[in-house]
Amino acid sequence: MKKYLNILSVIIIGLSLVNCTSQFDELAKNPNKAEEVIPSLLFTGITLNLQSSGGKPFFYSQMVGKQIVWTETIEGYQYYEFGRAGFYNYSVLRNVQKMVDEAERTGEDAYYGLAHFFRAWFFYDLTITFGDVPYHDAMQGETGQIYAPVYDTQEEVFAGVLDEQEKANEVLMNTDGLITGDVVYGNDVAKWRKAVNTFALRVLMTLSSKESNATLKVKERFNAIISDPVKYPVMESIEDNLMFFYTDKSGERYPFYNHSYQQYPHLGESFVNMLKEKQDRRLFYYAQPTGESISNGIAANSYDAYAGGDGTLPLDDLQQLEVDKKMSRIHSRYYEDPENEPYVVIGYTEQELIIAEAAWRGWITNDAATHYNKGITASMKFYEQYGESYEGAEITDQYISTYMESPRVKYDAANGLEQIITQKYIATFLQNNWLQYYENRRTGFPEFKIDPNTSMNTGYEDQIPVRWMYPQSETDANKENVEEAIKRQYGEDNVNAKMWLLK
Repeated sequence: MKKYLNILSVIIIGLSLVNCTSQFDELAKNPNKAEEVIPSLLFTGITLNLQSSGGKPFFYSQMVGKQIVWTETIEGYQYYEFGRAGFYNYSVLRNVQKMVDEAERTGEDAYYGLAHFFRAWFFYDLTITFGDVPYHDAMQGETGQIYAPVYDTQEEVFAGVLDEQEKANEVLMNTDGLITGDVVYGNDVAKWRKAVNTFALRVLMTLSSKESNATLKVKERFNAIISDPVKYPVMESIEDNLMFFYTDKSGERYPFYNHSYQQYPHLGESFVNMLKEKQDRRLFYYAQPTGESISNGIAANSYDAYAGGDGTLPLDDLQQLEVDKKMSRIHSRYYEDPENEPYVVIGYTEQELIIAEAAWRGWITNDAATHYNKGITASMKFYEQYGESYEGAEITDQYISTYMESPRVKYDAANGLEQIITQKYIATFLQNNWLQYYENRRTGFPEFKIDPNTSMNTGYEDQIPVRWMYPQSETDANKENVEEAIKRQYGEDNVNAKMWLLK
């Protein structure tokens, strides 16, 4: 009897399974995990990835660029030790594709244009970091079953980036759609168009050594943007900056606010001397007087109250300077003010200096001096509006006019490139992420001091590295393609090997 009861139980269970099969998909869904996300939520998260990291990494590019001297411990970047970087951007790019998918579902086409901009941004960042990277095959695992993407040449990646920017501007120009979730421009599509085209100018200037490339048409593209402000609107003031504002709320405070590392970042000697030599009041917005000068009664609005440290000195020497209070720390507002200044990703100051350089190079007929002065003025106005100085050292309109007419600053075409890049360097203190380093790598200005006795660029102690090595994860998961890309470009994955962009 028990045998028959067991058979009957199996039959009943089998019938139950047949009846429930159609419900398996519903049962498998996690009620706490959304399977559909509105594009605006993805848009917000993607945009936040344009910012620099907080904490110590916030200063890495300034360590390389000798604007910052770090005194806590030996920092590789301070002594030109580069290693491997990551492919995190591809994770962000997967969210960009997801944003496109969800926009197709909801019919919100403005997000298509923003997706092209983000693709341009993150692929550009990848290629200037490594050289050749996967582009056409990237993120094709789900749709194309491509799990080991081929590496495109850097020239091909740049061609793709420029096309992405063109598509971004075109889509945003023709859309009537609205966007939400915008933490930068308050859902203003017109301002995003300006950011797209200003970023295009940065990419084109990055390609200055390839200005005659028949495929990329660098000069022609640049001229097209400058010549047609209706089709290609660009930024008109610092109010158009792509920048992040901070508030005194959890998760929204300035990246270095109240940080445990606040005692370690000091200003670099060459940077302080550059500002003092030019009588540049931005120094008073960037730094504090040295403890020694305060003890000696030197006023905070005197250039004599400030001194930097030589970032190539051994750490023990720098720490002794700190103990002796002979180096200027960063201005206290950087760690005491939760709101502080906005963080600029792409800005009007940079744009005007890019246009000045294009004019200096003869790409366009604009007057280089005019845009040079506009760039300086924009930077000064930014700190006047958002920064904090000391009494008697504020930036005013009169000061700006006097500064630009100073023989130490006034535009001179014979030294035009150095002047333009120097002003960009000064304006990007704790801004624009790695722009200072990349501009030095491209132009050689300003010159960063190297001491072979303390350099950690092993085997190349008299050089500054020019790239990062590919992540170990690529060697593990995509060995054949990454090794082919390394062999094609460098012979070996070396931080001193020059990518196509620099040849």
